[in-house]
Amino acid sequence: MELSEAIRTTRAMRRLDPERPVSDEDIWTILDAASRAPSGGNRQIARWLVVRDAKRRADIGRIYGECWKSIRQGYADQQGDEGPSPILASADHLAAHMGEAPAILIPCSLGGDPASIYPGCQNLFLAAREIGLGTALTTVHRLKEAEVKAVLDIPDDVQTWAMIPVGHPLGRWGEAKRRPVEETTYWDSYGERRPRS
Repeated sequence: MELSEAIRTTRAMRRLDPERPVSDEDIWTILDAASRAPSGGNRQIARWLVVRDAKRRADIGRIYGECWKSIRQGYADQQGDEGPSPILASADHLAAHMGEAPAILIPCSLGGDPASIYPGCQNLFLAAREIGLGTALTTVHRLKEAEVKAVLDIPDDVQTWAMIPVGHPLGRWGEAKRRPVEETTYWDSYGERRPRS
């Protein structure tokens, strides 16, 4: 797969097949890609916790669902009179089924800066796309991070930056709708647009 295709078609896959396992080899492949990402001072602070144990997945899935429930209305209010969007329905599905994902990855670090974590997440998503695995990045669990840490025996001084379910997607790959880059790019001062030639 061409890199440009992977970039265009990698999107959050929140509906994953709970019956179809993800091999250890595939997990190692995507984590190897994550480890190749740049980090501040090449300190390589990211640590990747792979959660496969069914009870632990169920426990953190329950916590995640509680977190989503506490903030969902804010997202629903943004929909206005248009009614629930497919993205909101997809987020609801993830909240109800997070614990059923074949694997849940938690990028962690002892202190540090998320700027040294998230490039690895993007590498991981692209590598997963290449081999046909779906992923989604969420930070909602941080509303109850202490509870997640307790389930996974994560020390208090370690940050958990995201929760990433991994599995075979139930949906189809395709380009997500994005605003044109000409709308989201400013030149030399904030708000100053330039036509694209």
